[in-house]
Amino acid sequence: MRPTLPSLLFALAVPLGAQSNAIPGLDIRIYDVGSPTVYGRRGAAYPNGEMAMMVGHSMCNNGTVHIPWVGWVGGSSSGQMLDSYPKIAFLIARESGGRFVQVSNAKGHMKHSRVAFNLGSGPCGTCQSGPSQHFRIGCIDVYSTGFNGNQTNLGPTEEVDPWTGTWNPIGSYFDRGDPAVSGAAATDGFQSLNTSGWDAFRNRILIREAELAVPGAQFYAQAQVSIPAEPGTNRGNNAGSRQLNINWSGSSWSSSLVSGAVLEGSILKRWSGASISEGRNGLDDGHFVVGVRVTGPVDGLWHYEYAIHNQDNHRGGAAFRLPVCPEARVLNAGFRDLDTNPLNDWVFSRTGGELAFLGASGNALDWNTIYNVWFDSDAAPVAGDLLVDQARLGAGALTVAVPTQVPGRLGNVHLGAGCGAPAPTLVANGLPSVPNPGYALRVQAQPAALVVLAFAAQAAAVDLGSGCTVLADPNALLLLDNLLTDGSGIAVRPLPWAPGTLPFDFAVQAFELVDGGPMLGFLAASNGLLVRVGGLGCP
Repeated sequence: MRPTLPSLLFALAVPLGAQSNAIPGLDIRIYDVGSPTVYGRRGAAYPNGEMAMMVGHSMCNNGTVHIPWVGWVGGSSSGQMLDSYPKIAFLIARESGGRFVQVSNAKGHMKHSRVAFNLGSGPCGTCQSGPSQHFRIGCIDVYSTGFNGNQTNLGPTEEVDPWTGTWNPIGSYFDRGDPAVSGAAATDGFQSLNTSGWDAFRNRILIREAELAVPGAQFYAQAQVSIPAEPGTNRGNNAGSRQLNINWSGSSWSSSLVSGAVLEGSILKRWSGASISEGRNGLDDGHFVVGVRVTGPVDGLWHYEYAIHNQDNHRGGAAFRLPVCPEARVLNAGFRDLDTNPLNDWVFSRTGGELAFLGASGNALDWNTIYNVWFDSDAAPVAGDLLVDQARLGAGALTVAVPTQVPGRLGNVHLGAGCGAPAPTLVANGLPSVPNPGYALRVQAQPAALVVLAFAAQAAAVDLGSGCTVLADPNALLLLDNLLTDGSGIAVRPLPWAPGTLPFDFAVQAFELVDGGPMLGFLAASNGLLVRVGGLGCP
């Protein structure tokens, strides 16, 4: 007969509308990530193979209740499994080229920690006395890499509901075995796993060498603990990260910790220059963490980088959606998941005022996983929400809103393309906000070329043939301004906007003097811009 100890997880009454299995005061904390161990490499010659590694971690009971911790009915010798203990997941990430990505294997395996040790006091306070088969208030547990890397206790993360912290032993990976047993033994709740004959790579952290052989990259390791019944409001300390050295000697890999303190929370907090925020599906499901890094403008475009970390959301993510100015341009969109299969990549689409990255069947953003999207836009960043559509049916809303930055202010509206071989280009160096003493227009044309800037009170679309369109209305002309490009073909026209300048719009286009040019036989034309001085938001 099973003991009644796991029923303690539900012994406290939970008010209506609260998290289904939450126990007030239950709070487990990761306070360190331990030194890594590399278990070798395999596959094709460097850098086309893969390496295996694991990291250690330290955790403590930061709450006000003792945490039930039982892995077996009547002890491990019985082989009959229970689900009343922490599980620890691992993630390795890389920062390079302004992007922060996961490099460890997708939907990997996690440590099933079936015995509490209560090693003493630590950062959670004084280790208290209390009942056996519990992780007691204030106590610590320290796991070496070898302990976390014990393959007998590594099971798939996808079997765990990260929001409730629960796992069903019946029919689980440990129950079925690997290779799988047959008959009733695969669903009887008794461990069938036998690691005899396994290599050093099975179920450990795997990383493709191509992900590591990136000049100037920085690497980080995260450990995250999941425990039944922990309230969602107490999970900010469930994960912690440390920076790693990962080095190739010419024949093998090595890894070590970089000195410095652990950083609690999502590993995305390690992303330099990024803004990090989170959202969750109310009291019904867990958190998505979003990092965003916006740079620019370069040639009139801001570059948007997003990393979306499913921290503990059970239903997973099936799409990312962002608002965008309807008249804004969006270019060079990209997506990254954790495999090398292009057939399951998410698909980018643009419909009016919304950008969407739509997930492929069978490739949801599941927990302990980071996906990335990016694009360029001539709309500047403003505060807005990234919406994550849930991938599976279940309790709660269909989407989770995470506050972030979105392309929402279009100060320089692209009116159309120019003409010429090559056509000159016209870009702004930022927003025509008021005040902005550094605002300027830049023309890229041939070196030492005469360029005329035409300023008009409104835009036009006068087709002159040969693929040439006048985009600044000649019937509302305000000013013609002559510029000479330098040896690189660049000319800059400062347009400083002083405090108190009233909002107004004007259209501008550059015309380059070119023998035999496509416009009137002696001109090439740039793209046109509608400059919205002091304008706010979308047009």
